[in-house]
Amino acid sequence: MRPRSLRAKFLWGTLLVTALVMTTVIVVVEQSERATIVVEFQRRGEVLARNLAAISQGPLLLYNYTALEQNVTQIAAESDVVYVGVLDADGRVAAHSRSPERVGAVLHGTVHQRAAAASEPLTQETVTSRGESVYDFAVPVLVAGRKWGTVRVGLSKQRMDAEIRKTRIELGALTLVTLVLGGVAAALMARRIAGPMQQLAEGAAAISRGELAQRIEPSTSDEIGRLAAAFNHMAVELVQQRTALEEAHRELQRQFTDLADLKSYTDNILASLATGVVTVDLDGRVVTLNPVAELLAGFFKGEVAGRYCSEVFAHTPELSDILMETLASRAPISSVNLTLRRRNGGSVPIELSTAPLKGGEGKDLGVVGVLRDLTHVRQLESDLRRSDRLAALGTLAAGLAHEIKNPLMSLLTFSRHLERRFDDPRFRENFQSVVPRELERINEIVERLLELARPARMNFTLVRLPALVDSVIELYANQLEARSIEVAREYARDVPPIQADQEGLYRVVVNLVANAIDAMPRGGRLTVRAGWSGEGDPLLPSRRRGPDRRVKIEVADTGPGITASERAR
Repeated sequence: MRPRSLRAKFLWGTLLVTALVMTTVIVVVEQSERATIVVEFQRRGEVLARNLAAISQGPLLLYNYTALEQNVTQIAAESDVVYVGVLDADGRVAAHSRSPERVGAVLHGTVHQRAAAASEPLTQETVTSRGESVYDFAVPVLVAGRKWGTVRVGLSKQRMDAEIRKTRIELGALTLVTLVLGGVAAALMARRIAGPMQQLAEGAAAISRGELAQRIEPSTSDEIGRLAAAFNHMAVELVQQRTALEEAHRELQRQFTDLADLKSYTDNILASLATGVVTVDLDGRVVTLNPVAELLAGFFKGEVAGRYCSEVFAHTPELSDILMETLASRAPISSVNLTLRRRNGGSVPIELSTAPLKGGEGKDLGVVGVLRDLTHVRQLESDLRRSDRLAALGTLAAGLAHEIKNPLMSLLTFSRHLERRFDDPRFRENFQSVVPRELERINEIVERLLELARPARMNFTLVRLPALVDSVIELYANQLEARSIEVAREYARDVPPIQADQEGLYRVVVNLVANAIDAMPRGGRLTVRAGWSGEGDPLLPSRRRGPDRRVKIEVADTGPGITASERAR
């Protein structure tokens, strides 16, 4: 089962640490002892092989196989020696302690071939035909740098393996004894520690239930005793902190009530404003929309709170551009006229003013934008312009009466002579020429009066300004050429098509060009421009302009201009 008590955890933890340490020690010691045993065993085999090679030089040079046999028998008598052999320069068996019948034969196999071909002492592990695991030591017999043969000694690994097993058993017994002793010591230590810790755990559980009047009597003066004293001090501190927290909670409740009242007060102010208010945080996300702003934008506050202003006002990108410009520059922008396009397709003329929002100690909070609905203002301006036209109509009436009187006098003169001179061919010719012309003059005067008194009917379509201006220049091409007037066209590259009354706009440009031509009877330069409206060069591309996204047409001439006395008219 999984241990639950501190005593069991301490005991099992101590045993685990002891087991890990002893395992590490056993592995290291076992590897070291094993390596020592193997090295000693291999050194003994190499010594036997080198001794045999030393005493076999003479017999190999003299081909004294009897002496070689005696040397082999002498080495084979050593303990752990399984076999001893001597090979001649051709790799044939010259003497063998275990198989005398192999003398003169060539031994086959990878181990035998490597031993016969060795030019330096060689140690190999192999298994004999009888299943014995041995180390094979091969040492070449060199005389004056020339190889005359090879001696081989096979040592059994049985005693070496037995010594290694004995070492492992001894280390295992040591580990077991260490674990038993460590377990007894850990149990005694755990018992000494667990008792006071149990008291601390019960006291902490009582404190967690709110029973703060807990005290533990220290039974020792060591770390556990100091821990008990610290526990008692903590209990006293908790009582004091609870009292302070209760007081702070009451203060926070009072402040929360004040903040709620302040928020309600601010919300009422925003709701009572006749202008729209929108606030944006430092990330460009909408935070607040008052009711007027909701009505203008066509969104509820809950729909847009937390969304980027560029997303909320996607149909009016210039509005979000101005808000983000104020956020970046920390400078207010005042009274920018825009057309706010709603998501339902409708639009509202507005005036936008922005200012950075500051918190305590001048901390930047975002941007506030004030939207003023200009619909009523635009209607009043339209009504005022119509009233001005109607008032001007009275002023013009006197001048127009004289203008109408001239054709009427001509008509009256013809009407008086009509009966008497009707048979006169010249009179009839003059009558047919003058009367329709004078009647047309009267009709044009009346039409101009009607246009002044009533709003113009407009038919809005997409109009390309450069093409419209070019068509007007073509209309006056003959007059421009006859008067030696040079035409300069300056069109911005990125002027888009605009929604406008093409016929009315065409007549406006025609009148401007005609006036310019009349102002240059002796020639000059006529300049027509189509570009962006705003600060700086009107031909600048839109990405380098401010929030004003209107376009304009300019017609300039090199004539004398309008005198100061005439400009007021």
